[in-house]
Amino acid sequence: MQFVVAPVVALGLYAADFHEGRTQLTPDETSQVMQTWAGGGPFQKLWKSPDLDPDWGLLKWDEEHSWAVPEAPGDILRMVREEVGQLNEKPRKGEDLTLSVTVYRYKRMGFLSNPIGWFELVARNRQGRPVWMALDQVKATQSLAVSLADSDTQIMARELRRKLRTAFDR
Repeated sequence: MQFVVAPVVALGLYAADFHEGRTQLTPDETSQVMQTWAGGGPFQKLWKSPDLDPDWGLLKWDEEHSWAVPEAPGDILRMVREEVGQLNEKPRKGEDLTLSVTVYRYKRMGFLSNPIGWFELVARNRQGRPVWMALDQVKATQSLAVSLADSDTQIMARELRRKLRTAFDR
């Protein structure tokens, strides 16, 4: 009986350490990522495959696999796509990657409070294997705004782009 309970408890703890929402990773990929990822840097969690070419090419949007919870604003994925597209300004020699973005949780907060989005970003190579993955939460504060007209989704998307530039020197 102990042998059956222990793996189930361990699996439950493992999943809780990852995140509670929908993911674009398979269970095997999740296990691999969780064994080697690190905190720090611009993201709460960041994993890079040992096979990742630091000079990877374009970051192409994966429309089919990007997804947001119903509570998130309808334009959040479009705004993230536009901001992330700016990472492709400089030509690179490496392999092109596809990026899926999942907004697995979104909290609107109250009047005069800033909404928070929880994001999973997964970049895959041509063979469909993940080469890097990031988890983060972004709070849309006015200190991150460029102008008073910036929407919460613009602020969040711009902050994700800033973090990607920092993490990958883009």
